[in-house]
Amino acid sequence: MAPESTPSRRTQYQLTLSDESKERIIKLLDYSKTIAHYGFIPFVLYLGWAASSNKPSILNLLSPFPSA
Repeated sequence: MAPESTPSRRTQYQLTLSDESKERIIKLLDYSKTIAHYGFIPFVLYLGWAASSNKPSILNLLSPFPSA
């Protein structure tokens, strides 16, 4: 026997934000996008440096000359 089709009893809420709140959220998203854009490569380099057993100094990492 098939169950009867009943309308969904979920309550739907609509979130209304003020214009000031919308502007703050947009500004926060812009800042986080900029941080992710400029911070990704240094973060990956740091993870590689932290996971290596032979930790070179910061000067050796930033130097364009190979370390011996």
